[in-house]
Amino acid sequence: MKYLIVPFLVLVFSPFAFARQPASCAEWRQVDFAANAYRQAAVNAEAYGNFVLSPWSVASLFGALQTGARGDTACEMARTLQLGGEETLAPDAVAETFRAARACLASVANADVALELSDSLWLAHGFSVEPEFSDRLRDAFDASVHSIEMGPVGRKIINDFVSKKTHGRIEDLIAPGVLKNRETLLVAVDTVYFKAKWQDPFKKRATQDQTFHAPSGDVDVPFMHATRTVEILDAPECAALRLPYRSSETEMLVLLPSLSNTLADVEAKMSGAWLERLVERPWRGMADIALPKFDFDSEHDLKSMLISMGMTAPFNGLVANFRGIASGSLSISTAIQKANVTVDEEGTEAAAASYVTMGRGRPHGDPPERSFVADHPFLFLIRETRTGLILFVGRVMKPVPPQVNASGKNLK
Repeated sequence: MKYLIVPFLVLVFSPFAFARQPASCAEWRQVDFAANAYRQAAVNAEAYGNFVLSPWSVASLFGALQTGARGDTACEMARTLQLGGEETLAPDAVAETFRAARACLASVANADVALELSDSLWLAHGFSVEPEFSDRLRDAFDASVHSIEMGPVGRKIINDFVSKKTHGRIEDLIAPGVLKNRETLLVAVDTVYFKAKWQDPFKKRATQDQTFHAPSGDVDVPFMHATRTVEILDAPECAALRLPYRSSETEMLVLLPSLSNTLADVEAKMSGAWLERLVERPWRGMADIALPKFDFDSEHDLKSMLISMGMTAPFNGLVANFRGIASGSLSISTAIQKANVTVDEEGTEAAAASYVTMGRGRPHGDPPERSFVADHPFLFLIRETRTGLILFVGRVMKPVPPQVNASGKNLK
């Protein structure tokens, strides 16, 4: 039997999710940016390969730099990030948008949900930025500002910082040779770490190998199984399973398209308006559910991804205008993100880190009424509840189960 490439999608939000964003966030179409970023990352990814991306981390990092951009550079960055409407938001308005968004995300964290965000600015010895820019980053992005020696010394300091902020999940963010002693003047870094346990964990004794229909061929991988009362959202393109975390404000949404839809069909549909319409069609009842465990890492060249999305000026030393950061010509040399995600019987853990370098230019009872078996390729998102801010998005084409040590704990 042949199977279509049909995904499911994972989101995090509250039972009353997809509510309108705060007024200060109203000008930011973050879900649309996330969908565009996902589609471009999919183009750049290995064919039929798994990947995970943090649109939040990309937007937070480049949003911070956008407040120091001027002229066409500022307009182009805002347009790609989906910030504002016809007119580009002023730097303080952009900063306020992210300050409000960070406040919403910070309120999600509690004893059951870890959500940690960080931004930092690393300046070469002897190089300084405009006080207004550094103050804006501290106030709106809670960014720390450091002065370091570039080169191998600075690389180790920043990589150690990132490892600590991501609880060891992102190691060696900056590769050897990237930080040039005389050329690199500034490094901006953003990290995000998320960990939450299911409200109703899957029983490990119910986990068993099952066939996943990958594009490259069938493969047997561990599937988590349960029979319980659930909510499933129905649309012409797919069915979506809700899996709440312990926090009443967060949950995972798993989208499994119908057999008449392909992965590309669902990817093309992704947008804020489409997701809002989807959650308006709930079905509640008993269901047999099966979800594969998965665990993988990704690395993304943000420079090529954003250039393909229309953001070219910041990377062009001849036209980039970052006079709000520092006098003279500055342009972005390197932009990279590393991300990973683990889903198992207990819950979800994910982390991402992004950086840019800049230099001078250049229940029991009733039987189940239906089933939900994610046994073919799917997409996933992790998002905040009230605003719909997307933290992570990716796809699983062939599940790679988490590795465990002798004590039974995940190695990652």
